[in-house]
Amino acid sequence: MPDNNNKQDLRIIKTRKAITDAMSKLLETQNFKHITVSDLCEEALVSRATFYVHFEDKYALLQYWLTELKLKVIIKDNTYKQLEASINNLVQNNKNVIKNLVYEANSEVLDVLHEYIISFLDISSKKNEQGIVSPKHVVLSSFFAGGMINYILWQVKNKFPSDTTPMNIYLFEIIERLRELD
Repeated sequence: MPDNNNKQDLRIIKTRKAITDAMSKLLETQNFKHITVSDLCEEALVSRATFYVHFEDKYALLQYWLTELKLKVIIKDNTYKQLEASINNLVQNNKNVIKNLVYEANSEVLDVLHEYIISFLDISSKKNEQGIVSPKHVVLSSFFAGGMINYILWQVKNKFPSDTTPMNIYLFEIIERLRELD
């Protein structure tokens, strides 16, 4: 006899996948600020009630969607330079989605992106003997995340230049200085 808990888990997984796939598909052609829960439900073929069972609102979905996306981003190590390269690669390979996510983004979207970028840095590993993360690492991580968001916005505003080498050189200089402080 099948395990009902396993069946329920599969339904949850399938429903969340349908909703996150809907988010991805809609972001290909629509700005995030214009995407509604109704649009997401229609695309995912789920009811609004089902959507709200899984997500508080579209921003909670965005957090979940980015968490799922994080699993696809390859980070060899936990360095600023590696993260910049990975994020830049993600941006270059998903131009429409990124443009529609960040163009005219409100503070809530930018906060979600900020936390997303910081999540890669694992600043919790920088705890001192008292179990407190050094303020220096909190500030550096926040500064880096803000810088990456502005770099992404710069790429969107400049229509994703195919050669980002000049900007990357400046970023790498900043990153090297951050590493010296780390």
